[in-house]
Amino acid sequence: MENTNCCFMQTVPNSHSWASLKGILVNYEYRPKELTKEYLLIGFKNTCEREYEIKQIGEPVNSEPIFPSIENIINYIEQSDFKMESFIDIIKNTLNNNIDLICKRKMERQDVYKNIDAERKYQDWRWNTNLRKNDISDNEKPVAEWINYIEYHLNKAKKENYQLNKNNTLAEIRKIAALAVRCMEIHGCPERKLKNYCPDSNNLNDNEDLFPNYEIYGNDNQ
Repeated sequence: MENTNCCFMQTVPNSHSWASLKGILVNYEYRPKELTKEYLLIGFKNTCEREYEIKQIGEPVNSEPIFPSIENIINYIEQSDFKMESFIDIIKNTLNNNIDLICKRKMERQDVYKNIDAERKYQDWRWNTNLRKNDISDNEKPVAEWINYIEYHLNKAKKENYQLNKNNTLAEIRKIAALAVRCMEIHGCPERKLKNYCPDSNNLNDNEDLFPNYEIYGNDNQ
């Protein structure tokens, strides 16, 4: 029997990037020798290729020098008189002004749902209209069997991810999402109950201290 409890990870040299400018400060504090001019240039070029951008995420605080874009950061690092201390000061001030790296959204949620729905239609065509001998219908399958299907495709996603095949990995994730939908079509889906509507769904969190204006029922297990 194939072991599905496996984890794969492959590290490619010079593939580092940052999801937040705070990562630069962490590097500077704990691994300062690693933070060379060349390391910074490679990292920010990778960050740019991975479609991150610098955005204002809150009200500005002061008018001290900031980095308005990744391109601006790269140009600054490439200067012949580049000084790490000055660079770190501008990074700190950029963060203090509520400016940070944000990943550009590849696809809107409704478009993701459309692709999952297309996968569900394919599943219905592939399996419900061509039952093999001794197969049972979806309606007779317990939750445990759907979890097995999900784990099978999760294992395939891990293998594709190890081989750095991003599109194949995402295709397996699409299948997993559709399988989860099918499972809940048959067995039901417990509702995530919100007492009040949260206008910023990106900040949805079960911590009442962080979001005092609305109440969330249940916890991460519900």
